[in-house]
Amino acid sequence: MMNGKGIIRLKDALKLMDRLDHKGNPIPFTIQFYTADRRRNEGGMKKEIKGGILSKHNKSLPLYKRNVDGFGSSKSPRHHYNATRNIQAPEGSITKVHIRLIKQFNGMEIVW
Repeated sequence: MMNGKGIIRLKDALKLMDRLDHKGNPIPFTIQFYTADRRRNEGGMKKEIKGGILSKHNKSLPLYKRNVDGFGSSKSPRHHYNATRNIQAPEGSITKVHIRLIKQFNGMEIVW
C-alpha cells in the first residue's frame, strides 16, 4: 500500500477514503489538492481539508447532497466517469475534488 517514505498510490488513497470503522462510520482523513474548473477557466489554488469524509457516507445529509455538489441538483454525479469525489469538511461544506489533482493524503505524497 505505501512504503516508509510517506508515499501512497492514488488507488490506495481512494480505498482509504472510502473506509468505514467497525460501527459503519466514515474514517476522517486529511487531503491536499488543487482546484480546477474548465468551464470557468479558473483553478490552480492549493487547498486542504482536515478531518474530511466522503459525503456519500454522511447518512444525515439528504441523498441529493450526498451525491452531487450540495447545490440541490438531482443529476447523477458520474464520479467514476469524471474522476471526482465529493469531500465533506467537518463544518459541513462539500467540495468536489478531481482525483488527479490530489497531491497529499494523510500527509503522504500521492503517486500514480
